Amino acid sequence: MRVVEVQSKDRELIEKIYLNELESFGVMGGADMWMIMSFIRYGKLYTLVDEKDNLLSVAQYQGVIGKQEAFLYGFSTSLKERGKGYGKILLKDTHRKLKDIGIKKIYLTVDPQNKIAINMYEKEGYKIEELQQDEYGRGVHRYLMMKKLM
Repeated sequence: MRVVEVQSKDRELIEKIYLNELESFGVMGGADMWMIMSFIRYGKLYTLVDEKDNLLSVAQYQGVIGKQEAFLYGFSTSLKERGKGYGKILLKDTHRKLKDIGIKKIYLTVDPQNKIAINMYEKEGYKIEELQQDEYGRGVHRYLMMKKLM
């Protein structure tokens, strides 16, 4: 297993990421190709792949302008690979990489009903900062979570 920082030339991997987005979040919730390329060029996009370059997990980060902070826009594990700890591996590794480039805080939003994700994030040091009512539309609430990188 290895963590890959995705580059614009990694077209086969980018296609796998796009298909994973559709599988994980559907047409309305996942990152489309324009967003994926934006993360690659203006943020950070990392994947965890196995020895055969099969996609295991994906993490998409945006920088916060003027601050040493990042927003974890998207985070997913391939449906057939969930529950195997791959998300934790990718999260820990990307935290180290972001800390190395000067990021001090990471924010994310998560569905308050997604107990599995909330539990994983809390185990990795994230704290719930607030409940954002109607954040992504009427009735679409999110917890804002934050982690300080030490």
